[in-house]
Amino acid sequence: MKEGFKCYSLPVKGFLGKRISERMIFPLFLTVSIILFLFILLLKKPGVIVGTGGYASFVPLLFGILFGIPTLISEQDSYPGFSTRMLSRYVTEVHVAHKKAKLILLAKKLYVTGNPLRDTIFEGTREEAIEYFKLDRGKKTVLIFGGSHGARSINEVFLEVLKNNTFLHIQFIFQTGTDDFKWVKKALGDTKANVMVFPFIERMNLAYAAADILFSRAGALSIAEMTARGVPSVLVPYPYATGGHQEENAGYLERIGASVMLLDKELSSVKVTNLMLSLLSDKKRLRNMSEAALSFCKRDAAHMIAKRVLSLANRRRECSVM
Repeated sequence: MKEGFKCYSLPVKGFLGKRISERMIFPLFLTVSIILFLFILLLKKPGVIVGTGGYASFVPLLFGILFGIPTLISEQDSYPGFSTRMLSRYVTEVHVAHKKAKLILLAKKLYVTGNPLRDTIFEGTREEAIEYFKLDRGKKTVLIFGGSHGARSINEVFLEVLKNNTFLHIQFIFQTGTDDFKWVKKALGDTKANVMVFPFIERMNLAYAAADILFSRAGALSIAEMTARGVPSVLVPYPYATGGHQEENAGYLERIGASVMLLDKELSSVKVTNLMLSLLSDKKRLRNMSEAALSFCKRDAAHMIAKRVLSLANRRRECSVM
């Protein structure tokens, strides 16, 4: 609603990797989702249906295929999700972010387009970021970001790192997520490290612009944003991500030299501190990581996908007129 779009939610639940109790109620949620989507379909009569690879897109894409509506999948992960793997051969087009995903899928038309990003992510300079966050120009900046909801294991290890060290020449921007904000903020009350703690950062483009290095989960959107800004990163994949796709994402970026992957089970304050200091002291490596990250990003992905969606919609309109 914030961007001017009307949203409808389907009560879809995942199935793979879930507890038995969650699997037992899956048919109920699926049935309700089908009924609700059929109502939306009749009400809105969409010209094109776009799915983004998650389980929530399965029902809309399936009915788009069944009713002959043009369908497009924008798959964000290096290892495609279940919905994409099941439906890719039947939809009109598939757009993937990673070359590796192309090797896994069967599709009528498949393009390596990249992950679509909002234009604002490319805006903002380091100087603007320094002013916005009131940073010290003479210090290195570390961004800690577990995604929009935070990451408990990353929050906990950095809490220990920051309480046990002063870091005279390093400053930190720490997004904890809403759930962890209060206790992290309280626990860091007596730290001597220069750290700014936020539950959520609205101007993430400026946080990326400020960062010399980023510690983050390895979700597809986070990776798309950090590579768009060329931020060197240490990626800590969420260990329970469906199909291990976050580890696949992080592993790919590590192989091209844009990131270092650190598994959740490997997290310790000593290891994180040593790795952080080692990277920050190696200007050449950080520069190479930044260049590798930028080479991964496809800046025009959103515009390319939008053009294909409009093309499919126009083609359907022309066919209906004929």
